[in-house]
Amino acid sequence: MRKCAVVSSLVAVGLCATARAASPVGTPVRAQPTTALQIVERSIEARGGLAKLRAVRTLVLRGPARADGRPGRQMVRARPFSFTIGIEGNDGSPWEAYDSYGLVARVTHEPGAALRHAAYFDDPLVMSLEPGWTIELIGSELFDGKDAYRLRVVFPDGWVNELFVDKQSGLLVGKRYTAPFHAFGEAVTTETHVGGYRGVNGVLFPTRYAEYDLATGERLGGADDGWTSIEANVPVSPSAFSPPAAPDTPIARLVNAVFAARAVTADALGWYHDFLANPDTAAIDATAAIESVAYHCLKSGAVPTGLALLREVVQSHPASAAAHFGLGRAYRAAGREEDALAEFREALRLDPSFQAASQAIASRRLPY
Repeated sequence: MRKCAVVSSLVAVGLCATARAASPVGTPVRAQPTTALQIVERSIEARGGLAKLRAVRTLVLRGPARADGRPGRQMVRARPFSFTIGIEGNDGSPWEAYDSYGLVARVTHEPGAALRHAAYFDDPLVMSLEPGWTIELIGSELFDGKDAYRLRVVFPDGWVNELFVDKQSGLLVGKRYTAPFHAFGEAVTTETHVGGYRGVNGVLFPTRYAEYDLATGERLGGADDGWTSIEANVPVSPSAFSPPAAPDTPIARLVNAVFAARAVTADALGWYHDFLANPDTAAIDATAAIESVAYHCLKSGAVPTGLALLREVVQSHPASAAAHFGLGRAYRAAGREEDALAEFREALRLDPSFQAASQAIASRRLPY
């Protein structure tokens, strides 16, 4: 996997202008922007202008067809903060619906923040014009082979991104930020290369994104050919951004009830205990579903409930290496590292070939 080509060449803000080759007599030379606001304004102009940008109210983006012939992924967006890719989205409240047991979760904490950030219709350069956003020019850097301005933007909730704007084209060519890659790992600094701009309704929109772990150069998210088509101002019903209905199955009803009660651990456990005691459901193995909803509880900040559920799984399956490993991940997510290591070691004792447990002992940066 190739390394990200990043060469740090920070300069003082007052010295950001780069030398230009002499132009023929009579040829006007465009002055380089000297402030963050001027860079933002030039970028907006390069994309088509603020009026045309704001005239685009919805976007439908489609990716290439899958290898098996099925349609590719699709993202639908609408102003100001609505979006969905089918298994997650935001209709004013972030949600996830990719759990294989039927959980449809209104998420908070890190997962909720990630979806809120993804839901902004405009990119951070345009959004920086709005109240609550701040942006500053912090220097210049050679980014992906392009001489770029380096800006620091702070979202209204305090999240920080660095943005890279090509000095020649005025277009956004990269982003850099730090965030947990998943609920059970440490924060990772990643860098996203942005490109493939395409004109839609008189506005340029990027179609290619490639994200890398800045420390290792590893490409994240697998191969991604970006978006193959973009349509603007397509009529979209507001209901399109809401989550699908939960399946009407005993397991789905259980996990949704447990998740809804996650703020009160005793109530969440009560749903699980009744499921085990109810003659209509007692024969159904809910172990994997409980593990799954426990992880969702942890991700959404209900740490006591997530831990309690996973402890019950271990008590029910004390000889299961996977159960101990799962509890270890939960302890790590809760910041209880010694307890986490004890569970990982027990998983490895029960199954010496359990590679994930070995990796978890060796490093806090789990790849899942």
